[in-house]
Amino acid sequence: MRSLSFIINSNLFIAFAAVTLTMATQVQLDEKPQFQFYIAAIFFATLLEYNFHRLISVNNNKEAFPVEKNNWASGHLPIIKVLILSSIAGLVFSMLFVSISIIIAFGLLSVFTFFYSAENFGKNKILFGYKGITGMKTIAIAFVWATITVYLPVLHLDTGFDTVKIFLLFAQRFAFIFAIAIPFDIRDMDTDSRAGTKSLPIVFGSRLSVQIANFALLLSLIISIVEYFRSEQPWVFLACLLSVSFTSIVINSRKIKNMPFYYHGILDGCLVLYGLLIWLSYYLGGFPN
Repeated sequence: MRSLSFIINSNLFIAFAAVTLTMATQVQLDEKPQFQFYIAAIFFATLLEYNFHRLISVNNNKEAFPVEKNNWASGHLPIIKVLILSSIAGLVFSMLFVSISIIIAFGLLSVFTFFYSAENFGKNKILFGYKGITGMKTIAIAFVWATITVYLPVLHLDTGFDTVKIFLLFAQRFAFIFAIAIPFDIRDMDTDSRAGTKSLPIVFGSRLSVQIANFALLLSLIISIVEYFRSEQPWVFLACLLSVSFTSIVINSRKIKNMPFYYHGILDGCLVLYGLLIWLSYYLGGFPN
């Protein structure tokens, strides 16, 4: 249990989720899933961003302490700092072996994600204020994740792809991550309210927000159906169907919500499951080797 707690609270698990989603995109682009340097860069960048955000939350945002991960981080600050330094080293090394287009994409996304973390700086804790726009917190998270895990594999392959296919993959991934992010917003209603963040649960209430999450999951599945008829990847569609069904149960089940590690273990695990099932579909579906 202590090892599981470390993997989850150190953000190694969520960084692994980013890797599995990226490799899932490789499969959906009819490519063999392979761990490459740009994927290592995604792993280290995710680990860096989440631990950096955790560090400044603990140091500058005392209202964040009710969050389980912040409680863990406050008692393990030396570990968090080591992970941040290790992530920077790993990211810099990985960047030596990727294309200029990927470096530029990382640079643009890093600025965007910095705005998210920078809200915790300073006495007023809001420098840029985009979290004051209704739902923007959730939209920003889904946008960054979908961009990193869908468009970076496209940039790496640097070959001609069906624009419609790429858009459908992005929309599907965005809707799926958007749905998973909403329960976190429900959990953070008190701290978001004090910080002036207009999250969906604060504006619409927790019950309607869950329905919005369900609609986003349904939308993700519908897009998967459209993509199935365009690309004829039955095993990939089955993987998406299973992932959406499991995530729907996780989001709506009261019993599961009371389980340990619900947010950063089970909900984040939905991302890992999604990626692993699509990765597995490559070997079940007769893709070209």
